[in-house]
Amino acid sequence: MERLGRQLYLTFRTMRDRFDDDMREAGGSMSQWALLKTVGDEPGLSQRELADRILLTGSTLTHHLDRLETDGYIDRTRDTTDRRVVRVSLTPAGKHRRAELDSIVAAGDATIHSLLSDREYQTLNRLLATLQQRFEDHEGAPRAT
Repeated sequence: MERLGRQLYLTFRTMRDRFDDDMREAGGSMSQWALLKTVGDEPGLSQRELADRILLTGSTLTHHLDRLETDGYIDRTRDTTDRRVVRVSLTPAGKHRRAELDSIVAAGDATIHSLLSDREYQTLNRLLATLQQRFEDHEGAPRAT
C-alpha cells in the first residue's frame, strides 16, 4: 500500500491533468477558473488578498490578471481610500466565463462522484476538508526531514 502522502499526490496529479485537459478544451485553465471564482465569490478583493486566497505569488497573479483584463473578464481599480491598493472585480463577460468554467468543474465533480458511492464521496470530501484545515491550523508543526 502506498504511503498516504504519496497517494494524495498521485491522485491530485491524475485529477489535475484531467481537469487541465477539460479546461484547455474550453480555452481556459484551472488558474483562470480559480481566479474568476474567487473574485466572483469575494468581489472587491485587493490583489494582495486575492494572491493570499489562491496561494499565488504577486508576480504570478499579476501575469494572470493582465491576461484576464485583456480578455475583458476583470476590471482593476484603485481603492478610493488608499491609492496603493488595487481592487479586482468581474465584468459581465467575466461572470459569463466563470459560469462556463464552473460547468466544467461541476462535470469533473460528477465524474468523481460517479466513481464512488454517495457515502464514500461525502466521507472523502469531509476528510479532505478536515485534513486541509488541520494543516492550516498547525503551520508550525514539525516537517518531515
